Amino acid sequence: MSLYDDPFGSVLIGSWIASMLYMLIIRETISYYTSFGKSDALKTKIFVAWAVLVDTVSLCADYADVYLYTVSHWGDLPFIQSQAWPFTLYLITTGITGLNVQSFLVKRCYAFTKSWLICVFLSLCVLISFGGSVALVIILTRFNAYNQRFMIKTPAIVWLTMTSVTDILIAAVLIWQLYHIKTSYKTARYMIQRLMRNAMQTGTTTSVIALSVLISYLCNNTSNVGVGLCFIQGRVYILSLLYNLNVRTILQQQTTQTTTTVAASEDTYPSHRSATMPMEGIHVQRTAIVHMDTFGDDLALTPSSYKSQGDDKRRQMV
Repeated sequence: MSLYDDPFGSVLIGSWIASMLYMLIIRETISYYTSFGKSDALKTKIFVAWAVLVDTVSLCADYADVYLYTVSHWGDLPFIQSQAWPFTLYLITTGITGLNVQSFLVKRCYAFTKSWLICVFLSLCVLISFGGSVALVIILTRFNAYNQRFMIKTPAIVWLTMTSVTDILIAAVLIWQLYHIKTSYKTARYMIQRLMRNAMQTGTTTSVIALSVLISYLCNNTSNVGVGLCFIQGRVYILSLLYNLNVRTILQQQTTQTTTTVAASEDTYPSHRSATMPMEGIHVQRTAIVHMDTFGDDLALTPSSYKSQGDDKRRQMV
């Protein structure tokens, strides 16, 4: 292996992958504002813009880090043996990105569970994770040499471990709540299953990347392989946020395909009751027509109340 493969090759490849992921972010951002720019609340649109802006600054820090080492200071041994300011900028912006996305998902958990206890616990995990990233940046600012990386072991473990734990816990809460929503409607069941898969995929992806960075650092704290993986972490977080928002478009397209069949079945057994299950801006009514509403706080219906509405309908049909 060449002398420069690890210190320069790792971050260079990491910046390439980050660039490709950022192209997906641009596409998903355009898709979000095109589909929900008029229907979602202003605070949600501002939040999305802020999250993407922070991630853009983070990507620019990636580029600056690679440029300084491979162009501006090529052959400058004292500079190469230290960690320049773009790396600390990247770390703090990645920490802010994690805070943004995890806070959004904690809010979604509250919308489903209506449990302050669960959300306070998850919020505490989010704050500990962010605090670990801030502590890491502060220590790196003072001890920036590669041979001093052992100094950041404790905050790095706290940050990356709590990031993974928080992502897994959030996914588990969402999946558990969705699993206990009972309905006899095929369209609603499809939507619930799709949301469960989405929660599992986004939660496990971000946690696996964080654990990979941690394992790489613990195996060799002077290697830049973990840094290259860390370049990807922020992009994946933003993609998970945008996918959670844009999945409503996919659900609408899938559910409207069955609207005619289900509506015909409902006409056979007319009813004057209304059974609606709102979930993250998606309302599934008994006629299987999906309405994309404003992204609000009242996003979930308890499983017991939804089940009772289904029972009322079955009694009317009999």
